[in-house]
Amino acid sequence: MQTWWLTALGLAAGLCTSFSFVPQVLKAWRERDTEAISKRMYVASLIAYSLWIVHGLMITSVPVILFNAVNVVFAGLVLAMKLRGLKPEEGR
Repeated sequence: MQTWWLTALGLAAGLCTSFSFVPQVLKAWRERDTEAISKRMYVASLIAYSLWIVHGLMITSVPVILFNAVNVVFAGLVLAMKLRGLKPEEGR
């Protein structure tokens, strides 16, 4: 298989994976409610994405590096909101 197809496949998969975080980030941000979000899951995810970045650097894979960096940002945002203890605003 040609290399550009593999890169295109990796970019498509990474795009889908990374943007799956967007609804969670928006919901937590808009509703200010992180009660149902698992802190342990997001800590484990951040560790995993960081390891994937290292792996991507070792094999020089742009899709692996790029989208795991995006995942670190999104998962970090959700975890930061969770740690800040966002609660729904009263009277809404």
